[in-house]
Amino acid sequence: MRRLHVIPTLIVFVLFAASLNAQSNQVVDRLLDQKVASFGDAAYMILSAAGTVPQDASPADAVAAVASAKLLAGSHSETQPITLGELCYLIMETQKMKGGLLYMIFPGPRYAAREFAYLRLVRGNAHPGRTVTGEEVIRILGDALDLKGGQS
Repeated sequence: MRRLHVIPTLIVFVLFAASLNAQSNQVVDRLLDQKVASFGDAAYMILSAAGTVPQDASPADAVAAVASAKLLAGSHSETQPITLGELCYLIMETQKMKGGLLYMIFPGPRYAAREFAYLRLVRGNAHPGRTVTGEEVIRILGDALDLKGGQS
């Protein structure tokens, strides 16, 4: 049964990676090797997918873009781990995804993670404070882009 989930994930990954340039491929390779995804690499993937940063930007540029746009409270470093809530919130904000009632009232990482769990974009533990793997970053981003592409 698990094998059936691997094939669509690989297809999404290949299609997503094929649309990016060499810098992006390096970040994708680095992310896939990370047991705990770094904030800089995840932010780069999310913001480059949204067109917020150019594909030849660095993960440090992506972190600076997150800070200058005030997408998340507090300061973040390129090497610190990204949490599930931060990942989901960045995707929702950069892709202009609408959330449920609680997300509309209290937009933030907590309800973004809950929204992604409701949409079945998050598998397993949906606690907004947990760290995610690099593979999860790629899969969740790819699934969210697929979902958004299917919406009118």
